[in-house]
Amino acid sequence: MNEYEKKLLLTREEYDCLLKYFGKRKSWARQINYYFDTDDFSMNRQNTTCRIRLKDGTYQGTLKRHTATTERSEEIDIAVRNGIFDNGFTDMGLKLQGYCVTDRCFLLKNTICDVVLDWNDYLGHVDYELEIEYAPGYEKPPISFFRFISMSCELTIRVAFFQRNKC
Repeated sequence: MNEYEKKLLLTREEYDCLLKYFGKRKSWARQINYYFDTDDFSMNRQNTTCRIRLKDGTYQGTLKRHTATTERSEEIDIAVRNGIFDNGFTDMGLKLQGYCVTDRCFLLKNTICDVVLDWNDYLGHVDYELEIEYAPGYEKPPISFFRFISMSCELTIRVAFFQRNKC
């Protein structure tokens, strides 16, 4: 399965502004992502993320290959037998290297795109981001939405969309 997404790292002030204007009465979810790799992080150097996500009491394993020049990534399901202790990643000799706790506010969810606002805590560091996942062929709506949001909250978008996320 291919995934298309655009992400923007936010300041705390930008996150609070977006939450104030767009997050009222929206649904929230917590997820924990556990990351696996070799001790020398060879998977990461190959632009590959090995993740087990715990969401709503269910574990889902995903191997995600990122492309260097586009926002598209390829995802492959990985077997999870006993959470983070017995799974396809441990079968490959990979080790748990860290985890990220995300509180996610769903601003918009439809067949064309999902727009979420994330609060992430990983390795003792907190960051904030806006993410839009979209269907192939619908690249323009996410860009327009980012522009609309930046005008709505008087934000200065300082950073171009980035390809890879820590969570």
